[in-house]
Amino acid sequence: MTTIRYYFRQIFIMVLLTVFSSSYAADKPQKVITVTIPKFGRGLVETWIKKYTEAYPDVHVRIVEKNKGQADLEFVSETPEGDSGEHITYVGRYALLPVTTTENPLYERLSRKRLDEKDLKDLFFQKDILQKVENEREGISPYEGLTVYSGTSRISGANAFASYFGCQTSQFRGKRIAGDDLYLLTAINKDHTGITFNNLAYIFDLQNRSLKPRLFLIPLDIKREQRDVLDNGNLDETLQLLENNDVALIPLPKVGFTYNDRTSVVDFLRWIVSEGQQFNHRFGFLTLDEKSLRKEQRQLDGNLLTD
Repeated sequence: MTTIRYYFRQIFIMVLLTVFSSSYAADKPQKVITVTIPKFGRGLVETWIKKYTEAYPDVHVRIVEKNKGQADLEFVSETPEGDSGEHITYVGRYALLPVTTTENPLYERLSRKRLDEKDLKDLFFQKDILQKVENEREGISPYEGLTVYSGTSRISGANAFASYFGCQTSQFRGKRIAGDDLYLLTAINKDHTGITFNNLAYIFDLQNRSLKPRLFLIPLDIKREQRDVLDNGNLDETLQLLENNDVALIPLPKVGFTYNDRTSVVDFLRWIVSEGQQFNHRFGFLTLDEKSLRKEQRQLDGNLLTD
């Protein structure tokens, strides 16, 4: 009889503990982080959120629209102007390559030529008055029949591309396109004279890892073995090339988050920098180089904050 009472007492205690634990977990406030993401980078950030919340279920990361108030995190691209005093942590890099379509009337000519820095500047940017006069003396530009398309948004690669070649975005030739840089590819597919530059995540098909149909990477005057990799048109080979080699003429701007000083936010960023890098390639982004990685880790480790 005593044994039976003891047995039921133990069951009763276990039930009470289970109920108490469940009630405590339900009453425990969940940490909420809000984040804004442009179309560019959305797949990568959503994967980071999914993996992080699986590991830390007490955290809820919610995607919000940019115009719906201040978010804890905003996904941004590195700009020539710097971070304007904002807290920012960089979490990856992306590459910008010049591209047109195989329907371009100058496709054959472009495919036979390797463009150096001067060629790229002549192709994409307007000249000053003195250069225009000199060019007129030399004759018609070989790029006269091409229409350059570039983006205007803050997250657009146009800012990094112009800065890399020592120019301003106001100097771009051709037409400026508002909105996401994906629209630049739409433009050159409609206008066969069109030429642009774009990031790997848009130029390549992220599923089969090959160049998207009808797109053509404009040949660059770089080392032959590097050029051969680009000519293969494989995303993973291109990412490996750019991460392991110093390749001229290809801008590699960083992407990151501006953020609010809260422990839960900094913890999420710390996880992205240390664990989230493994997902960058899947979505066409490069990982941080070792020097940048250590810098971001030191910066985040210096944030001793409370929610």
